[in-house]
Amino acid sequence: MQTQPRHEREASGNSAVRLTSGARATGAVSGAEREYSPGKYFGLTFAISWSCYAVAAVRSHNVTGNLMEDPLISAGMILGLFGPLIAAAICMAGPANRSVRSDFKSKLLDTTRINKGFWPLAILGYPALIAVAVAASTPFGGSLDQLALSPEFSIVEGAVGLSWLIAFTAPALEELGWSGYGIDSLRGHSPLIRPVLLFGILWSAWHLPLFFVKGYYHANLLAESPIYALAFLVGVVPLTVITNWIYYRNGRSIVMAVVFHAVVNVSSEAFMVTNATKTILYGVLIAVAAVLVGCDRRFFLSSEAGRVPVSVQPGK
Repeated sequence: MQTQPRHEREASGNSAVRLTSGARATGAVSGAEREYSPGKYFGLTFAISWSCYAVAAVRSHNVTGNLMEDPLISAGMILGLFGPLIAAAICMAGPANRSVRSDFKSKLLDTTRINKGFWPLAILGYPALIAVAVAASTPFGGSLDQLALSPEFSIVEGAVGLSWLIAFTAPALEELGWSGYGIDSLRGHSPLIRPVLLFGILWSAWHLPLFFVKGYYHANLLAESPIYALAFLVGVVPLTVITNWIYYRNGRSIVMAVVFHAVVNVSSEAFMVTNATKTILYGVLIAVAAVLVGCDRRFFLSSEAGRVPVSVQPGK
């Protein structure tokens, strides 16, 4: 693996850098830290997304035919995806939040944060885990044919074009909010693993209304078996550990989080993997997350890893 990105070295090893994701030992809170409002952010995110998804869910049970041709359902689903980003924009608004906005811009545009050695992992890692899960399913009657490309890419039943659009736009919209503001707002002064796991639980809960939108991927999971729906919700947590490991190990690069999230979405539907095998996949994710935490124990258990350095002071 290549050397740590410059921004990560600043966050973990430069004693001259002021840290802003939690209070100092003296109790003082500085820079962007005092501007982060996790309660406000997650409250707004859930309020926006859940209300939009609720409208889509209710409407989906009162129309027939192609559900996504209904403007109210389409609007609800699309606006719901904007929840994390809209909440971030609200929380970063105003002159008091200039350093947070500056940090957001840097996380999004500064490619020097990215460790090039992570690109193969971000792009090929999840498809490789799917292959492992498919192989593990064969003793239970699964077939290697599950690795064949699906003839119809379908996140939304009967809407292939919209499914492709969601597969790529949803990760970008979500991560601009989640990685742009959400996870760093939880960073605090505790070991990194704590906010990561907390964020995983919150991200999992954020998906709950989608299980009631008829014809949507999550609703189809629930209709086939509540076990599959529960497995999905549990699987989001270890996936969060992996995603945020990539995010923090690349100097908090939003781009890397978006790329990995997009690969996860596309890979999940591009192959003919059964929901039973996906349940095995979630077990594989738990194992991989555990291995990551074990192998990079000092990083995950450090209270300094991933802390936010102030490169632009408030008011500048």
